[in-house]
Parts: sequence; structure tokens; C-alpha cells
Amino acid sequence: MDRNGFSSTSAGQLVPTISGRKAFIPNPLPPVALDLNPVLPILSRATQAVGELKGIGRTIPNPLLLVRPLQRREAVSSSGMEGTFTTLSDLFMFEAGVSAPERRSDNREVLNYVRALEGAIADLATLPISARLVRRAHKMLLDGVTRERGARIEAGEFKQDQNWIGGDGSIETARFIPAPPQATPDAIDDLTKFINRPQREEGSPLIDAALAHYQFEAIHPFGDGNGRVGRMLIALMLAENGVLPQPLLYMSPWLERHKAFYIDLMFEVSQSGNWVPWISFFLRAVAESAEETIEVVQRVQDLQKDYRERFQTARRSALMLRIIDMAFERPVMSVSQIAEALGVTYAGAANNVKALIAAGVAVEHPWAYPKLIQFPGVMEAMQVR
Repeated sequence: MDRNGFSSTSAGQLVPTISGRKAFIPNPLPPVALDLNPVLPILSRATQAVGELKGIGRTIPNPLLLVRPLQRREAVSSSGMEGTFTTLSDLFMFEAGVSAPERRSDNREVLNYVRALEGAIADLATLPISARLVRRAHKMLLDGVTRERGARIEAGEFKQDQNWIGGDGSIETARFIPAPPQATPDAIDDLTKFINRPQREEGSPLIDAALAHYQFEAIHPFGDGNGRVGRMLIALMLAENGVLPQPLLYMSPWLERHKAFYIDLMFEVSQSGNWVPWISFFLRAVAESAEETIEVVQRVQDLQKDYRERFQTARRSALMLRIIDMAFERPVMSVSQIAEALGVTYAGAANNVKALIAAGVAVEHPWAYPKLIQFPGVMEAMQVR
């Protein structure tokens, strides 16, 4: 990367790095003299959609009913953007103890994302969004990852070598060279100071998330996993500042569908300091992701109500209703897992599962060992349409 295309009004500075190239260090946030008037209409739409999602979240008796599957959908999409591919169904099956050998490595890495996200959200109870919290998330993300996917990178530690983005694998042809290793700790400290600044209540938390996500990606503090940790940061900021106390908004499925624009607009910020297109794009992602999630929540709630009414009317056992409720949190399970989670006998769980299969609510995967029970209607309700 050289100075070509990088104007004097860019969002940072170019500094020397390896192989005679220039690396980009973003200026501390917030941007100077940023005019937000052009983004006010989409900011209003995004704020309204997130507020509606927050209201729905307050009405859910068991938030895990939606949080767990939404986090897994996020993990599948966010990991897919970085070249680790699985499906939501495969991930649920992997968690239930079954995975095709050729998918096992990818499934484990995607499940690492879930655990890192869950762990980081839990850490917010005792830690601010900080270098420590981010490094802990990164450590969980890359735990046990194969050499081809990051084991040469020290999990939980900032990069020790210069990294780059794009090109044919060499720094000479890289599209973008982020902050050098020696500048990374200070750049992350500046970012976390911005996130935790006392005056943050005066601005928009959604604008802050747009600025912070760009900044994290421009720093690219780790040797691997930056995109995934950077997208976790969005959910963490919205949870930490109370915008969405229940972590229901995840944007990776939307961003995955618009990946080229997503990357190009962040590059444009670095190159020219033009923030408005990026912020507008980010707010559109927030608005449409929230609106899609609202539709998913409503479909899941309607389906759960339908199932409960059907089997209450049929005067089924209370255990069957508990299995149905559990299916919305874990739509792929073995009978043993159902029995253990609900504290009942294997025979009691098996008899009720058999009735659910006969009713067409559940299906059995006889080829799997242990045999898995899947609830296809629940899986379908969780998909973005």
C-alpha cells in the first residue's frame, strides 16, 4: 500500500512498515467536524427498529429462547465471511454431539465464535469494553483452531507481525495494510477510551457503534479473527450501553449479503475520510437487521404458541410442553440430552418425543449416533426470508 489514493483528508496517517510499504494508523475517534445531517433519516429508522426490538425483548419470558439461536445464526454468517463454512442445522447437530468428519473442524471454529460471544457478553457484568475483554474473546475464538486457520497466531494476544488485507498473498500487492504491531496497543487504548468516554450519552449509540467497528477493522489488532471480533464488538456495545439489554441484534447475516459494499465503504473511510457513506450503510444494516429479527421473533413466538395450543388441547403431558419449549432454544437434541436437561427418565422423554414425531413436529435422524431429534418447523422459523 502506498500513498496513491490516500488524500490529506483521510481518517488516519500512513507510516513506514516492512518491505518498504506504508501502513495505516487511524486517527483517534471521534472524527473532526463530522456532519451527520445526511444520515439523520436512516438514523431515525434504525433507532426506531432497535427500539421496537428492545420492546419485544422485554416481553419474552425466556430470552434464551431467541438469544441462543440468533447467536448461532450470527456465528454461521460471521464465520462464513472469513472462509469458515457451515450451516445452522449442522452447527446445532455438532452441539448435539454429531458431525460429519469433513465438517468437524469448521463446526468447532464456528462454535468457538458462539462461546466467545457468550463469554464476552457475560464479561460485561464485571469488565468495561477494553483491551482485556477483547483479548479474552479472541482467545476463546481461536481455542483449538487447526494450523490452517490460525493456530500459528497466538490466541488472545495482539499481532506480533505486520498483517495486510487483499492482494495475492504478499504485502506488495495488498489493498490495505493496517496499523503496525508496535502501534496496535495504543490504537486499541484510544478506541476503548472513545467507547467508554463520559460524554457518550450526548451522542447516538448507533453512530458510536459504526465509528468503533470501522476503527477496530482499520487497526486489525490480531493476526487472525479480526472481522469476527469486530462484529462481536457491535453486539457488545449495544448490550453494554443499554440500547439492547437482551442481545438480540446481530448484523452478520445482513452484512454477509452485502459483503463487497461493507468492505469497500470502510476502505473509502481510510482512503478519503468520507465517513457519511459508511455510517449510512451501517445504519441501514442496523435497521434492516433489526426489522428482520423482529420478523423472526414474531414467527418463533407464533409457532411456539401454535404448538403449545395444539398439545394442550390434546391434553398431552406437561413434559411434552416442556420439550416443545426446549426445542425453541435447542432445535436439535438427542433423547438423552432432553432427559438430562429436564431431569426426567429416558423412557419418559422417549415416549413424548415419539408422540411429537407422530404429530409431525419432530423428525428423527436414524443415521446419527446417538440418534438426534430435530424440530424442522423451529429451524425454518429462524431463517431470514
